[in-house]
Amino acid sequence: MFTTSAPAPAPARLGAAAVSLAVLTCLALGACSAPGPVAAAAKESSTPQPVNEKNCGRQLHFDTPPQRIISLWPAVTEMLIALGAKDRVVGQAFTDQSPPLAEYADAYKSIPVLATNSVSREPLLNSRPELIVADGEYHFNGTELPTIDDLNKLGVQVYIISSFCNGQTTTGHVADAATDLAALGRITGAEGTAKTLIDAQTTELDKVAKKTAGAEPVPLALVQFYDNALYADARGIYSDVVERAGGKNIYENDLPAGQYYAQIAVEDLAKKNPGTLVYLYNSEEDKAAQLAAIREKLPTVDAVKNNRLYPLPSTDFIGSRAVDGVRELSTLLHP
Repeated sequence: MFTTSAPAPAPARLGAAAVSLAVLTCLALGACSAPGPVAAAAKESSTPQPVNEKNCGRQLHFDTPPQRIISLWPAVTEMLIALGAKDRVVGQAFTDQSPPLAEYADAYKSIPVLATNSVSREPLLNSRPELIVADGEYHFNGTELPTIDDLNKLGVQVYIISSFCNGQTTTGHVADAATDLAALGRITGAEGTAKTLIDAQTTELDKVAKKTAGAEPVPLALVQFYDNALYADARGIYSDVVERAGGKNIYENDLPAGQYYAQIAVEDLAKKNPGTLVYLYNSEEDKAAQLAAIREKLPTVDAVKNNRLYPLPSTDFIGSRAVDGVRELSTLLHP
């Protein structure tokens, strides 16, 4: 029924994982969009204080805000821009995985691109980062990139988006975005801006909660095709986004123990016959390809027959973009 694939990030990022393995391996809601830059949200302290942060079981320490930051995922780059740290982001990677939100487009394009997919050791280290912010620990396998411990020895600290710390991937929540914003706000000396962003997130999530209160949860499967294989996402932040949006992930209790994604048989999904399918995509081209594959391979499923096929960007499950995911999905499920 299931095929457990090689250890990698969430299936929404299978393309990124494949690249790594191949080489061996509203926040300031303007109109209800996720974190937008907060120009003058609050006066930040003019005298930076030492900061200690615990992240993924490791202790990070900064005497002053880092001036050279690298982002390893588009949603992470957006969070740093929203915090006002754009000019300190000296490189980004995996830029082909998701186009930026409109409010970030100009700032996003101004940040140097180290790699459109996975970045290798030399360009990363040549950028002389003080801090790397990443969407998961899978990047740091000791082959393509140094391990986190090895980077620490070189004076480089690593912050991982909380929902994807090793051992926490099946328990992550949308609320982790606030944790990450608060931590990154302290690290970058932008605590006031972080608070404004978090307050905006809370307001947006409260709006969705009021809208869906009392509504019957919509059973659905969260899926993605990769290399002609079908994957289901569940547990952790994936199911939390679904539940907050007024849905119920039918694979929540069906994936292998400890897994938050797995390859599933087309026949299994057809047998479950969900009335709604939510499919993840990384680009407009990928969105069209995902929809075509679903229609071709799952023609008997009620969701296909009744055209209840809803696309969501894969990055809407990472960091602050998870709030966008909740809002967008709730609109689709409970218009």
